[in-house]
Amino acid sequence: MKSSTPTLPKAKEPLSILLLGPPGSGKTTLAMQFPEVHFIDCDRNLDGPERYVRSINKNLSYTYDSVMIDDNNNEIKVEDRYDRLRAKLVEARSLPCKTVAIDTMTMVNEYIIRKVLKQQGQTAMRPMDYQPMKSYYWELLVSGIRSMGKTTIVTCHEVILTQPGKTVMTEEIIGYKPSVQGGIADYFGGFFTDIWRCETTPTPKGTEFIIRTNKTSKCPDLKSSMGLPSELPAKFTEIAKYL
Repeated sequence: MKSSTPTLPKAKEPLSILLLGPPGSGKTTLAMQFPEVHFIDCDRNLDGPERYVRSINKNLSYTYDSVMIDDNNNEIKVEDRYDRLRAKLVEARSLPCKTVAIDTMTMVNEYIIRKVLKQQGQTAMRPMDYQPMKSYYWELLVSGIRSMGKTTIVTCHEVILTQPGKTVMTEEIIGYKPSVQGGIADYFGGFFTDIWRCETTPTPKGTEFIIRTNKTSKCPDLKSSMGLPSELPAKFTEIAKYL
């Protein structure tokens, strides 16, 4: 049995952060600013964020592994990429890095589907196939990510939830949720210590990246274990003040 006391409190769990937002909202850009980050790259889309981060930090340095190609630059079949991801997560535990980032969960969702279809010998998902899909997500999020022992960041695109608007042919946005299938999005909140939504906002000097951390009616899963403000610039220098 272990205990937590005023003089010897329980050690904090490593941060496990889910970054939600539409494409181009700065999710990968923010992840790249964390210290000593190792990327497990699932969509080969690091070049744009790197150019931006280097414009504000010329000393940027990070490591990465690709899930889409093997170590000899040969393309990996889509149905085999989930296994590659899991192998690279295991390797990352022993790497001399402080942060491990998976970019992006939306692509991982497709990799899991293709793995399940291959195993079941099917070309389309059936209701019975979603249970093994959930099992792979559980394996990835719990034994793969939460047991890493390091800060982990997972980026994920979002699905916009709408309902008919007050006038004909209009829609009203009522919420956002992670762009993953199989019902797993309803349980995402329990897999991460923090869930932040990345957004862009226009300013007189151009576009600014921001993050929102407090739950709202449209984003009820947002949370911050660090006591971050409800809105702040998407810069690690701002976040580091609360670590």
